[in-house]
Amino acid sequence: MRLTDDTRDTLLMGAAGGGFAAVLLLVVELFMRLPWQWMVPLPAGALVFGVLLAATSLGDEEREAERREGSRVCLLAWACLNGGRCETDPAAFTTDGEGWELPASRLFRGTLLAVGHREGVEVGIACAMSEDPSAEYFWYMTVLVRLREEHSPARVHHRKTHRLGLPSEVESVAMADRELCVRYAGWPTDFVALNRQVDAVVRLAASLPEA
Repeated sequence: MRLTDDTRDTLLMGAAGGGFAAVLLLVVELFMRLPWQWMVPLPAGALVFGVLLAATSLGDEEREAERREGSRVCLLAWACLNGGRCETDPAAFTTDGEGWELPASRLFRGTLLAVGHREGVEVGIACAMSEDPSAEYFWYMTVLVRLREEHSPARVHHRKTHRLGLPSEVESVAMADRELCVRYAGWPTDFVALNRQVDAVVRLAASLPEA
């Protein structure tokens, strides 16, 4: 199996960390004269610890990569079934001649992006990672619906979102101009659940009173 650059770097860092700890123990032994019985076990243990730490980090990276790929497949399937497309760059949506409007929104930003038409309205999905270290959820998904009319800016408190008939994963709800924005905690891992989350936002948009 061919190693990726990230995988190779992680293993090298782990080995280097373990090797440094082993050398440090040997240097300490020169001054403290540790018992000879410790001469081999301690450096060897430090090296093994470094390799295990690297393996753990590598496992986390692999799980993150699998999570990204699973979400990408969900968004791609949703886009295909709703006459849209899935990309990683908002600029890519301006070249297909479909006249998408949501990719121009400042909220339509993230690692994975998708647009499509659901129930006759334009819908955008953006999967991103929070840059705020204090955020409750690091991974989040934003669902945008292009409204038929402009509305005054409004925001619904997190504790009141359940009154709107939205799924429990909702983190925030906001509206401004011709955009309804609902943020969910986490990235999609299941196509059926993704459909449910998007449809809930579309229904909410349809229920809004006329401006």
